[in-house]
Amino acid sequence: MLEKIGGLHYIDFKRMRKNPVIVDAGACMGKYIEIMNERIDKPRIFAIECDMENIEILKEKDFPNTVINEKALMGHRSKERMIYHKYVGLPYSGSVGYEKTYLKKRLHGKCKEIYKRLVDTFAINDIFSEFGIDRIDYLKMNIEGAERDVLLAMTEETASRIDQISISIHAKIREDLEASPLKESAGVDILDRLNDLGFNASKVDRRLMYGVTEV
Repeated sequence: MLEKIGGLHYIDFKRMRKNPVIVDAGACMGKYIEIMNERIDKPRIFAIECDMENIEILKEKDFPNTVINEKALMGHRSKERMIYHKYVGLPYSGSVGYEKTYLKKRLHGKCKEIYKRLVDTFAINDIFSEFGIDRIDYLKMNIEGAERDVLLAMTEETASRIDQISISIHAKIREDLEASPLKESAGVDILDRLNDLGFNASKVDRRLMYGVTEV
């Protein structure tokens, strides 16, 4: 049964194996990690987060069953260091590989500054070797616009080893992507790409796609 958690993402807890592997790409401050630990008995959770402030918060919370990966999940640009943009003064997560210019236009100068730093990355098709796992039971992906890059690079073999995926759309960033190192992914239709990869996917919310691999 599909269930909405944390105000945005969807999951079917009944599909979970015993001690399932959960990957939280864009873990932020750990809201979904907390939910997983509350709802699932002894999950293995891998939290992907490259914002230094969020990483410190995750470490302070010291979630059980959780490994923190201090990199950015990307698609084609495997192991390449990329620029992380943090929007100081705004309640939005930062972006890797491109700048959210629409935020500055829409919020009329509320962004005090954009702090930039280089972050390490790893590619979606290396995710199993990165974490020493063979399957992912649930992949939650909210990586502020890099989702299209990840899906464009993802192979069918990688997709076949992911049972459930819940992915944010970020529809407003395509123009920014077109002027960035992630420009190849700007035209990716997330729903079509998920289904092409073998997920039985659908749009479950105006901001979200959800899919499962066929058994």
